Formats: sequence, C-alpha cells, structure tokens
Amino acid sequence: MDLDINADKMVQFDCNICGKSNAGLAGGFHREVPNCTGCNSTPRFRGIVHALSLGLFKSSIPLSKFPADRHLKGIGMSEWDVWAKVLEKKFAFTNTFYHQEPKLDVTSDDWKKFQDLDFMICTEVFEHVLQPLEIGFRNMRQMLKKGGILVFSTPFVAAPHTIEHFPGMTDFATCKIGDTWLVVSCKADGSYEIYDKNICFHGGPGTVLEMRIFGRDALVAQLGAAGFETQILSQAEADIGYYWPAVVDRPEFGFPGEHYIMICRAV
Repeated sequence: MDLDINADKMVQFDCNICGKSNAGLAGGFHREVPNCTGCNSTPRFRGIVHALSLGLFKSSIPLSKFPADRHLKGIGMSEWDVWAKVLEKKFAFTNTFYHQEPKLDVTSDDWKKFQDLDFMICTEVFEHVLQPLEIGFRNMRQMLKKGGILVFSTPFVAAPHTIEHFPGMTDFATCKIGDTWLVVSCKADGSYEIYDKNICFHGGPGTVLEMRIFGRDALVAQLGAAGFETQILSQAEADIGYYWPAVVDRPEFGFPGEHYIMICRAV
C-alpha cells in the first residue's frame, strides 16, 4: 500500500473511529502500530471501519456518523472493544469470543446460534484455525443473509498457494524446552510430528499459534467456493489513516507480504 511519498513526509488524517485529527511521518506507519492520539487505533483498525462502512452504506463515513438501525444484525469475533461498544449501541451487534460467552467457534455448530446476519467482522482469525478451513468459510456464509457482508482480514502473500506451517494438523500442543518452543502436531491418522523451527506466535511467545500464511489467489478462491464475492481494499485512504508503507514482513517465504482488508459479499 503506497502513496508514492517519501518516508519523511507528514501524513495528516482524521481517525474514522474517534474523530481525532492526527499527523505522522509516512515511514512510521505500520498496520499494527497504534498512531491515533485519540483512541490509539492502528491503520488496520481504521481500515476495518472503512470496509464496514463501504459494505453497509456504500460510502466511507466515520463510525460516529453510522446511522443507527436496530434492524441491522451483526457479529464480531473478539473485536476491539472501542468499536464493538459503538456498534452495540447502533445495531443489533454481538461481539463473540472463542473461549468465553457469547462463544463462537466458527468451525463448530456454534454458527447455528447466529443466523440471518446482515454483517460479520472476522479479522486476524483464520491464520489460527485448524484444518480443514473450508468448514469455517462455509459456516460464515451460512450465518449471513444473501447480500450480507463479511469484513475479513488475515495475513497473506502475493502467491497462488497457501503456505501451511503444519500440514495435516488436526490438533496440537505447544511446550518450551530451554529457550526453544516446540509444536506437537497430531494428524488425522493419529500420528504425531514435532516442529521446532520458524514457529510464530501472535501476541507473544506461547500464545496464539500462526498456522499458515495464505496465498492471495488461494484465499480468494476459498472465499469464492464458500459463496462470497471478494473485494480487496488495497488502495490507501490517507485521509482516514488507512495506510502503511510497503514492507516485507516475512522474507523467509520469498513473496511480498500483503495484509489488506477485504469486503466479502454473500451471494
């Protein structure tokens, strides 16, 4: 995502979550680094609100100006409390969680508790979901009305195929021996495999295990097979701070890293 500006140039933006005016050096933007002085939002967070606005209202408007409509029904999956509370006031919105109530494991029958939705927000989830992923994608489509929208994000690379870190893994455990983290992978046939290289946790060592990096083409194809039409928001929107310089986060995979927000419409 590039604005064709020098790293030492100032980018001015009005946060679309809290409304605060901000300015920062272009080279200092990072999708996961908070840089709003009002609500501490990140560029990715502002991109999610931008995508939700486009999906629901066909234009990008600040969260505070979303028209209230208690007939609009939606859910989030462990979403940021700041925007979740606003959505709860404006819509029939429920923020769900994997380990606590209201509980949603998107790969289980939990989806039946949340149906006829107008929108869903699912960000930074599917890089952690056990295989087969098709179940989770299909369940999300079944939760939405026809024409409903899924705001979706996950790390992916400009490649046709997804890179599975633990192929065939159906369950796992992590442990630490000395300074080394290990992943013990259980396969469908009951066999086990131990991994001790290139293990990546999101949120700190031993926390949320990264299981894959999606290939862009494979990800769009999986969403399509589940019944979604997908739009990738790769265009910078500097006026709301949805921007970060192009960087290679994971050079070991040999592809440029991408991490844009997607609007997926249920067809």
